[in-house]
Amino acid sequence: MAELTPEKDIILIESSEIGEGSSARNSGFLSPSAIEPRANAYGSAEDDANRKTRIVLAGLEWLRSVVEEHKIDCDWDEKAPRIVAAATRQGELRLLSSRQALEKKNLRYLEHDAQGLRSLLGTDYYQYGYETLTRAFVQPAALIRGLADTLPSNVTVLEHAAVEAVDGLGPFTVRTPRAEFVADKVFIVNNAHARALGLSIDRMVFIYTYGALTPELDNNELAKLGNLSEWGLLPPTPMGTTLRKWKRRFLIRSGHSYEREIDLEKVRATLTALYRRRFPGLHSYELEHVWGGGVAITSNGGNYFGELKPGLYVSVGCQGAGVLRGSIHGKLLAEMAYGSQSSLLADRLMLTGPSWIPPEPFRGIGATARMAWEHWQAGREY
Repeated sequence: MAELTPEKDIILIESSEIGEGSSARNSGFLSPSAIEPRANAYGSAEDDANRKTRIVLAGLEWLRSVVEEHKIDCDWDEKAPRIVAAATRQGELRLLSSRQALEKKNLRYLEHDAQGLRSLLGTDYYQYGYETLTRAFVQPAALIRGLADTLPSNVTVLEHAAVEAVDGLGPFTVRTPRAEFVADKVFIVNNAHARALGLSIDRMVFIYTYGALTPELDNNELAKLGNLSEWGLLPPTPMGTTLRKWKRRFLIRSGHSYEREIDLEKVRATLTALYRRRFPGLHSYELEHVWGGGVAITSNGGNYFGELKPGLYVSVGCQGAGVLRGSIHGKLLAEMAYGSQSSLLADRLMLTGPSWIPPEPFRGIGATARMAWEHWQAGREY
């Protein structure tokens, strides 16, 4: 927005502080994979997959260019392997299917059998996997803070100012405890929290997931986590466990809860058990930092994107894979608002939005039952 309209004053309002939200609490995977391709009025499922792939790859390229241009120190790494690995036969079949999708999209990958994974990861827990060769890792909080620190001069960042309401039909009045602001255009990009603003955004649920970091490990312990200095692993199922060997620490992410965080000591116990199960030979399973973060989930994987009403623009519903999608969606939303035309924006406007979800209490019952079912299906992948 600042680049398209350098003459305008732009204010970015954050309820807490930059780097505190889920965009900075994730595992740091920048994964160029399409979410749930589906046929729609604009073409087949393959057409949908191709559009989603072009969008997410553009997100990687654009974010890389911003990081390089502004020299953002966020540990950007395109060399460490991003491995999707299965511990069960069912998970392996899922991966073989997704591998075929990579082949159709001409995305490069490298396969690993159980012995290869044991050498790379230091565990015999996984039986089959592949790594995509188009990938990147970051320290996510450093990325988000770096993006905020390098915004153009016509942008003012206001932290610790929760937006309580957006009133009017353009110009809009944006109300916060600290001040009120009047704007011709307003952009809502706060995922499931958008529901609290009284907008007609009722097709998302808020799912919390949890992560932990070990203290810095000594050389002996690091050697037990495989022969690479850094790597990341994703599960084949939504309810699986994510792992990352990063610098001298180890990260584990797993577990889910509906709309509310659960007690972090229970989370610590669960993550410790999952860590121990995968690496039974370690000396210690101490977790120095444990946290939770919320992601916005829709029933069909679709995102809200576009002009909700004249002058009010929305991009929410990240599905827990939002670093690349969120970045490029923000760019495309600004282009849409200021009349730019591009083939990528056309691709985005041809994607299906979120489908209807019944209201509470049926929403909660359905979401909880679905999570329980997917957890049971995940088996050892959890």
